[in-house]
Amino acid sequence: MLVSTRAKLTLSLTVVAVVLGFMIALQYKQQLAERGPVGYSSSDTEQQKLLLQLQALKETNAKAQQQLQNVTSKIAAYEKQTGDASDLSQMRQKLEDERILAGMTAVQGPGVRVTLMDGTSPAGADTEQYLTHDWDVRSVINELFTAGAEAVSINGYRVVATSGVFCTGPVVKVNDHRIGAPFDIEAIGDPQVLKSALTLQGGILDQLRGRGVNVSGPVIVQTIKMPPFTGSVLNSGSN
Repeated sequence: MLVSTRAKLTLSLTVVAVVLGFMIALQYKQQLAERGPVGYSSSDTEQQKLLLQLQALKETNAKAQQQLQNVTSKIAAYEKQTGDASDLSQMRQKLEDERILAGMTAVQGPGVRVTLMDGTSPAGADTEQYLTHDWDVRSVINELFTAGAEAVSINGYRVVATSGVFCTGPVVKVNDHRIGAPFDIEAIGDPQVLKSALTLQGGILDQLRGRGVNVSGPVIVQTIKMPPFTGSVLNSGSN
């Protein structure tokens, strides 16, 4: 669209240059004609021819001026159209970015995957310590978003800022979907940045492993396909 508009603008400017040159030539001829030939009376045939030529030149000049005005109006319209197209493109891109962050559109791209599983508790140990809880999942998700993740999902379900992740008995409820371990968490974004955020010494994954939770990854995935968010944005964080 922008290339076509520029081409039209270039063509219009060329037409303007040609018209201006033509008008200058007409004005020059008109000045010569208005002077009239020396030594001839109004009844002479040559004088009549010059008067007719003068009238024709005036009419042609008027048409050229009208054409120039039309071309100038078209150029102004093309310039306005070009500006509007640029603004519209920026608005569309901003809207698309907001839709992605809100989880309203399916996305795909490189990122990371990490899997959380319940650990095996030794005899006599506190079993709760080795289970993967809702706050464990939330902590990993928050770490990913903080590191710049553009989109995150749990077991294939897209999560957004208002998504509720909480325990309901032996399972975890995500966007009104009940899921159990293992929890496959995927995030789209800069793979190296996301992986570095999760593998910080003493970070969230180190803490989970230290507690006895089984953690697989994080691993870099070149193409992650993620569906749009399903659920109520206003109520996804409620029980």
